[in-house]
Amino acid sequence: MTNSSRSPATWLALTAWLACGCASRNYTHYLIEPAPATNPALEDEEGTQLRPMAFGSTTAMKVSWNDGNVITEVEIPMLASGQRIVIEHTPSSTDVDTIPATRLVPPPPSLADNTLDSAYRERGLRVNPDASEVSISGARTRMQDALSAGNYQLALEWCEMVLARYPSHPETLRAKGSILLMLGERDKAIEVYETVEEIETDPTVRKKLEELQAQGTP
Repeated sequence: MTNSSRSPATWLALTAWLACGCASRNYTHYLIEPAPATNPALEDEEGTQLRPMAFGSTTAMKVSWNDGNVITEVEIPMLASGQRIVIEHTPSSTDVDTIPATRLVPPPPSLADNTLDSAYRERGLRVNPDASEVSISGARTRMQDALSAGNYQLALEWCEMVLARYPSHPETLRAKGSILLMLGERDKAIEVYETVEEIETDPTVRKKLEELQAQGTP
């Protein structure tokens, strides 16, 4: 039998079969052989897209940005419903509410600080992972500049910034004790000196501590 002798019903059945065959194959079948498999996590289930986390999840992602002039740290909750976060480092004409900037920005760690950080950790001293990363050497330089200018309050703030990240840093604790003395906080200075002596003793600090304790003896 020739093609011309086929009935209209036969042509209709053949056309329907070809249409079904084409509909069951998407364009990727013609680009990649064999066709790539779809990950089950990306497939829809009963019309609802699968989500990696359930509603009400408390999981958060911490995003940090520091260029030495501005520091931004945001903990973004991972919402299954989707979200958009806008971070503005300078005021703008938009209606987005901004968080006031702090006066001091932790200097970002440099290559030299990697050595200082490693030396601190090797002594078994604690690091606070929740505090901002800070350059120990950079903060020390700024602290010394503040002391030279007679701004003891600012120098103390630089000390506290380092201690927030490295609470047992001996050199910074000694500096804090000395600054507290300059500010007239004798009792607090004694407390800090006693703390640092338990971590790492220093002859100069030990002598100064004994003098201060003797002054308080009736």
